[in-house]
Amino acid sequence: MQNHNISPNLECPGALSDLILQGARQALPANPAQLIRIPPSGPRNGPLLPLLIGLIDAAQATAKAVADNAWEDGTPLDQQLARDLARQCRAIAADLETASQCPSTWSLPSATGKELV
Repeated sequence: MQNHNISPNLECPGALSDLILQGARQALPANPAQLIRIPPSGPRNGPLLPLLIGLIDAAQATAKAVADNAWEDGTPLDQQLARDLARQCRAIAADLETASQCPSTWSLPSATGKELV
């Protein structure tokens, strides 16, 4: 069995990360609001969600290509690598589910803590 030295968090060099982000941005239409109907999600998440959607779409297409290539070449994906990638996907899903469960009226206490008394 090959040792791929897989870290707990799969990472890629900065240049590859930039290339992935650039590809996701290019996958989005010039005006994503026309094609993607995103419910109000706050001023800070509004710009992030179209990028996240593009990244997930790109990841799905890439995963499909990897599966197709493995079957066509008759070379299975390394099982440890497959488990690590699947774990990362589950972590993304958990983060998104957590984001959907926060209370909409939550706020930090004031500096005086008056409302806690």
